[in-house]
Amino acid sequence: MRPRAPQVVVGAVVMVGTALALAACESTPRVKPWRHAPDPAAEAAAAPRSPAITEAPSEADVHAARGHTLRIALPADPGRLTAIVGPSVWARRITLGTIFEPLIAYAPPDGTGPGHYAPRLAHSWRVMPGGMEIRIELVADATFHDGHPLTTSDVQFTLDAVRDPKRGIDHLRGLLDDVEAIELVTAKEIRLRLKRPSGWVLRALAEIPILPMHVYDGSLLGGGAVIGSGPWKLASNKGGVIHLARNDKYWGAAPAINDIEFVYQQDAAVALTAAKRGELDIVPQLIPAHWPEQASSPGVTSLFQPLQLAPPRLRYFAFNIVRDSPLADARVRHALALLVDRRAIAKRVFAGLARPAQWPIWPGGPVDSAEAAIPDFDPAGAAKLLEAAGWFDHDKDGIRDKDGAQLHLVLVTTEKPAARDLGGPVAKSERELWIDAARRTGVVIEQKQVTEPQLERRLADGSYDIAELSWGGMVDSDVSALVAGPQRPATPRVERALDALAAAWDPAERAKVAGELGAALADTWTIAGIVAEAPQGLVHRRIRGARAWDGWLDLTQLSFDAAVP
Repeated sequence: MRPRAPQVVVGAVVMVGTALALAACESTPRVKPWRHAPDPAAEAAAAPRSPAITEAPSEADVHAARGHTLRIALPADPGRLTAIVGPSVWARRITLGTIFEPLIAYAPPDGTGPGHYAPRLAHSWRVMPGGMEIRIELVADATFHDGHPLTTSDVQFTLDAVRDPKRGIDHLRGLLDDVEAIELVTAKEIRLRLKRPSGWVLRALAEIPILPMHVYDGSLLGGGAVIGSGPWKLASNKGGVIHLARNDKYWGAAPAINDIEFVYQQDAAVALTAAKRGELDIVPQLIPAHWPEQASSPGVTSLFQPLQLAPPRLRYFAFNIVRDSPLADARVRHALALLVDRRAIAKRVFAGLARPAQWPIWPGGPVDSAEAAIPDFDPAGAAKLLEAAGWFDHDKDGIRDKDGAQLHLVLVTTEKPAARDLGGPVAKSERELWIDAARRTGVVIEQKQVTEPQLERRLADGSYDIAELSWGGMVDSDVSALVAGPQRPATPRVERALDALAAAWDPAERAKVAGELGAALADTWTIAGIVAEAPQGLVHRRIRGARAWDGWLDLTQLSFDAAVP
């Protein structure tokens, strides 16, 4: 059985026990956005800062440049525009694929089905017989913005820097855990020797931006330099506007759009107003107070189309199956999963900015494959399962019991046990709705608020019954840490399914075996999914090629429609 290192995902990620979370800049606003994920404001404050905000372009300047400039609202300060040293979510979105490029692109589906790999800085790649070696040939004429040619020394330098624990590239290092060594063959061919066959290594190469060694060898911050090989260069970063200008000496096909401006505006109402004035082309997120009413108003729909970024993020409950508790019985876990009213939660708690989800498997999800039917809210079915497990209300006090012990469980969470206001009527949290449903079925679930460090410790030492967690990372990734952990050991069937996913070198191969993972999870019920994020944004009708994938847009595929003002 192939050992797997804990999954580490990209984009301002924190690892918490067996759960992983991504800072959700475009998430549905909450008291604390997506439990277990850092608040974007706190993340931005802690990150190295962007240059001080000085003068901003005038309204006249903005409209004068409109014919050749794409303007995107930034809902959070991106911090320093660093390629690999602790970048924020928005720093990666601004720089990856635009200023910096990976070896391989992970492209959205051509039609139906999963995504696929495409060449970027790698002209071609070969998995050698036995799966213990990957040969990569670079494009012949790629250069960095300063004119230096791209060589395999730059690739080796970048990948070795990511693998070096002393460099602190924690959000990417785990992606290369299966790499034994990176060896130069020629100036344009490189060899990755693996510890074991692992399809996740190719997936990693689509997430790691290649740096010019001559710029970043002394420091991965490059003295503030932002130099890559991509189709745009950093032109300026001032006045709260990050301006990328087309690289006229780009080695590949020139992008259709000359200039891109990312405009920092954390107030969604102000961003929406600016968009209606023709000052913004893309508003990545709307808050519930503005959606769907304002977003569907005639003044908006005449200019904009909906934008659904669909990031691969899942909220779920994790069950401790090792602890001596009622949860040791899979029937009890299954019963509790049937008490999650996912459709009501998506509508009432998240105001439609989330959708029901059971497993981390859906098109464009953590496991990129077809999604199984979402189970209905089923208290009657839950009651039958509990009774089959021997839990009855013998003393008629409204709480099920067995062998003299009541069915009482403790749920740990980092949020306060209180309702929240999402711009409309006050609603209970998803956790509280679930606890209410459990109580009506004879199960007592006690909430216990803990800090992030306390939650980490509890997940590690098993001092919990249920944990409320969230997972966020990249589409089509290793979900071993999500579906299993120290207190949720994978069954042989789950292990086999995870191994089959890891053994697949191509996304289409993984999609074919993904259903077995869902079936295996339905045997064990170590987790119960709640919802997946479904943030809503706007894209101007003059923009062509806006197709969300992996939670963002490939800006190289965008163009302007000259017929739309």
